[in-house]
Amino acid sequence: MIRLKSVSLAIPVVFLVLTPHHLCAQHRFLENGNSLNRGPDAGFLLDTPTREKIDLSGTWNYNVEGGPLGTILIPSAYDFVGKVSFERTFEVSAEQVDKYQFSLVMYGVNYACEISVNGDFILSHAGGYTSFVQPLLPGVLQVGKENVIRVLVGNELDPTKTLPLRSQVWGWRNYGGILRDVFILATPKFAISSASIRADVAQNGGSAKLTIGAGIEGKHEPHASESEPGKKPAVPGVFVEVFDKVSGFAVERSAIIPLAKSADGWENVKIEVPLQNPKLWSPEFPELYLVKCFLVEAVGKEFTVLDEYDLNHGIRTVETKGGSITLNGKRYVLKGVVWQEDHPTYGSAVGYEDLEKDIVLIKNLGANAVRFENHPPHPYMLNLCDRYGLFALEELPVVGVPASILSDEYFVELASTMMKEMIARDKHHASVLAWGIGDEFESSSQEARGFVETMVKLAKHLDTRPVYYGSVLPESDICVELVDLAVLNVHTTDLKVFKKQLGDWKSAHPEKPVIAGKFGTEVQHGNRNGYSDPLSYEAQARFFIQRFDVLKSLSYDGAFVWALNDWKGDRPALTVNSGDPWMHTLGLVSSQREKRLAYEAVRTVFRGEKFVALPIGNYSTSAPIIYVLTGLVVLIGTAYFYNANRRFRDNVNRSILNSYNFFADVRDQRLVSVLHSTILGFVVSIASAIVASSVLYHFRDSRVLDNLLSYLLVYDNIKEYMVQLIWNPLKFIAYFSAIFFILLLLLSSLVYVVSPIVKSRVFAYHAYVITMWSTPPLLLLVPVGMIVYRIMESPMYVLPSLILMAVLLTWVVLRLLKGISIMFDVYAVKVYVVGLLSIVSVFAVVYFYFDYTQATSTYLTFMFNVMSSSQ
Repeated sequence: MIRLKSVSLAIPVVFLVLTPHHLCAQHRFLENGNSLNRGPDAGFLLDTPTREKIDLSGTWNYNVEGGPLGTILIPSAYDFVGKVSFERTFEVSAEQVDKYQFSLVMYGVNYACEISVNGDFILSHAGGYTSFVQPLLPGVLQVGKENVIRVLVGNELDPTKTLPLRSQVWGWRNYGGILRDVFILATPKFAISSASIRADVAQNGGSAKLTIGAGIEGKHEPHASESEPGKKPAVPGVFVEVFDKVSGFAVERSAIIPLAKSADGWENVKIEVPLQNPKLWSPEFPELYLVKCFLVEAVGKEFTVLDEYDLNHGIRTVETKGGSITLNGKRYVLKGVVWQEDHPTYGSAVGYEDLEKDIVLIKNLGANAVRFENHPPHPYMLNLCDRYGLFALEELPVVGVPASILSDEYFVELASTMMKEMIARDKHHASVLAWGIGDEFESSSQEARGFVETMVKLAKHLDTRPVYYGSVLPESDICVELVDLAVLNVHTTDLKVFKKQLGDWKSAHPEKPVIAGKFGTEVQHGNRNGYSDPLSYEAQARFFIQRFDVLKSLSYDGAFVWALNDWKGDRPALTVNSGDPWMHTLGLVSSQREKRLAYEAVRTVFRGEKFVALPIGNYSTSAPIIYVLTGLVVLIGTAYFYNANRRFRDNVNRSILNSYNFFADVRDQRLVSVLHSTILGFVVSIASAIVASSVLYHFRDSRVLDNLLSYLLVYDNIKEYMVQLIWNPLKFIAYFSAIFFILLLLLSSLVYVVSPIVKSRVFAYHAYVITMWSTPPLLLLVPVGMIVYRIMESPMYVLPSLILMAVLLTWVVLRLLKGISIMFDVYAVKVYVVGLLSIVSVFAVVYFYFDYTQATSTYLTFMFNVMSSSQ
């Protein structure tokens, strides 16, 4: 990999001063502006008669730090990196101020925000996809229309200190802004603060018991005076009523349970409600109940409702015993897809209608589960999963995290806070099958084991559902024994390796349900060349059919297709020549939700139907011909000039066979013309560009190279251009021929700049000629460039080819140092020592710059550990 690394490091050095960090052509906003969804199907905090919501969606003023200002519709996402201040006014009536207490509710603000209301600081929050509820102190809101809320949002991520970390390849787009609903929740001053439900179902399914827990806040001020003669005392209490969600009929009602005071308020209330012949929830029959908790003031047999808190609830029993998942007493196999919260029009500020359209796509696919891999989804998505019948796997964005970061106290605290927010918001959903604590982190390390232990303990304390994470290390994972589900992500394109990894994983964990966490393959949009083309629609369809055959033979407990839809990433990707390296094209449907052939293929698998035969096509790559043709032109031209010009031929021969005398003659007699030196430099640059293109094109589908380029090319627009060049060999050769020649010019300039430190008089001519004539060994790359792509198609020749290139490059460096020693009339040993130290210093400066700004060493170590552990 020496050659790959040297080429990659050269690029940021050239462009370091030319390209600003996170270059953005414009401040792009993706406006949704949907009004708040209300009623018994709201995603979070259902509407009830005793409560009000002051909707803050709609028009806001914005001010981009160092940029423009204007108005925008909220919810919305901004597609650039920076800080934006959002502000609007809203009205609160005198009746509301007198009657209610208020809380600010935000479904999602990415990534970090600071919020103030009427100039009073309310809170700061980190984490863009967990919802939060912040009580407002009395007196913060004022009567009238001039209440002002200001939200300062920043979406810059850090490689080590945010959650998620700054994403690598195949991550999701880090849109900023107020992405989801925002409103003021007005509740009675004496109210139900929280509610939870646990269902216990009899073994025969003939009865169930609901245990409802309710928290109470506020001071009770009786409406009926206890001192009034003849009046019974007013007693605060709670009762529960259960309704069939579809019909609306009342099913059961509890007695009123009086409240008991505690030292700091009120003791939590527990109410048991028996149900006969309960309707059990499942993806096939998503039966739901509406559970209404009433806080009342009772006087004798009469009562007055003070507050109502509603929850949708599905009764089901899920167990993960005996190596299987059981739902309501029967083994259940998950057939799922990974869903990315991204839309071409709205970014991650996806509206209610489009969320429901995606759920319909998933349900029509025949799936019974959806994996929210990257972060907790919009709360309305879980409401839809409840109603349509889809199990949900919901997880934290702890994705691709190195071991050293997993053990960091600050990072663990971020993950713990996000876990608490995720579970508190979504634990009442019947659709939530399990909580995920991350995906593809370094689970072969002891640091990861400590992180997993901490997060599993916290999740189990907050809820009883199973816990899992997505592993990518089938042989060296040491954490899976700590969780309930053995989930393995498989990224290999080799069907035999796919079968072996999954088979070994199942054999290693017979006591746990085993799940293929995600597997997929990229496509070129519109490519219908037949499955012989690995990026065609037909190849994608065949990919899933073959792998589901393997999963069926292994009797897996579940599998998730990666992914339902294409999505925009935060880093450009190398492995697909889609025309837009930012768009990750793994979807069964496009980003515009256009169905691909793979959608129909997966649908037939999920529904147990037969799929039609796929055409093979006649795909063949044309890249080797480009290398042969360009190499042949250079070879013929060089050979012709070599034979036709005696002086050039003699200089080439002498520079290689008798380099000392050649460089001495250059110093003393100037026997070599600038024209010949320039021609040699151009030929060597073109030959080097052909070989570099061949090597990079060979590794174009390598996830290692894809990540390596992201680690080393800090500036995403440089990588974007690199990706386009790698997939266009002719253009790559043209551009990098010029870049390599410019590097030779810069090198000769550097040699001339340092010449004053020696006594010998050195001219620019000497520096230029000696630099150019240190490169003749690279002429061997002319014929090599014509065939190296074909040679590297055999795995056994990849490493020798890279070693050969590294040897030639080292030879050239040593020749240059030798020429400098002769030109400067300095002992060769001194020049070698100083020269090699200088080279090491340059690489060290570049390395430490990247390491300081992007934690490159941490991620390179992580990549190496993952690679070595997964082999």
